[in-house]
Amino acid sequence: MPKIIFLKNPNPDVSSDAYALSAKSSCYDSRFLPILSHGFVDQPGLRAYVADLAARVDQTPIDALIITSQRAVEAVASALLESSDSTKEYIRSMPLYTVGPATAALVRSHGFSKIRGGAEAGNGTILASQIVSAQPRRCVFFTGETRRDVIPVTLRENGIECIERVVYASQSIEGVEGQFMDVLSRTEDGLWTVFFSPAGSESIARYIARNRATTKVAAIGPTTEGYLLQNGITPDTVSRKPDPQSLLQGIIEASR
Repeated sequence: MPKIIFLKNPNPDVSSDAYALSAKSSCYDSRFLPILSHGFVDQPGLRAYVADLAARVDQTPIDALIITSQRAVEAVASALLESSDSTKEYIRSMPLYTVGPATAALVRSHGFSKIRGGAEAGNGTILASQIVSAQPRRCVFFTGETRRDVIPVTLRENGIECIERVVYASQSIEGVEGQFMDVLSRTEDGLWTVFFSPAGSESIARYIARNRATTKVAAIGPTTEGYLLQNGITPDTVSRKPDPQSLLQGIIEASR
């Protein structure tokens, strides 16, 4: 059976992970290879920050929140667990802009109701354009230590104040190239490697660039495609949307 390596962390329950289920339904075996570890940054400070946003709503109103990664969602949701009911109600009722259907589903599961973007915003460039069209005055962008500048730069160029709050940090996991090579050595029926982000994937990208015939390559979207091209790898497919169904459809079409 052909295999797909997803260069990402699976859901806590791997058996219910949407990417694993989509691969299985298309007769692919799958393996998740985490390439990054994540940790929250200053949770007490974040709890104080969201409480202050709620308390100062009349003095310094915020028109919208921006969260573009699942790790940032988890950090904010964790902070809200220990916040007052009034703070939870205020934060969860705010318009929240996010990228992709998976992140949108996660914020919805944590009680946010006014979700913008999501499936209609597959990357930061599209989301930034949607925010500009809505013309908020002030936004808070909950983000990681490493992120692209497209959203804050685009908003500020259009006169929108964008307050950035770092809520998590990531670092590369050592030894991922060896783990990747081990999977290669035990795969006989064909292999796909799916890149979800440039972060943490440098060593694997270098290996594939040197040994291009060892695996077919998929990119989850145009940003990751650009990263791969810069590293000498032309993806065999680029997902039309950042979701499991679009990704697997692209893999199936490129495998014919």
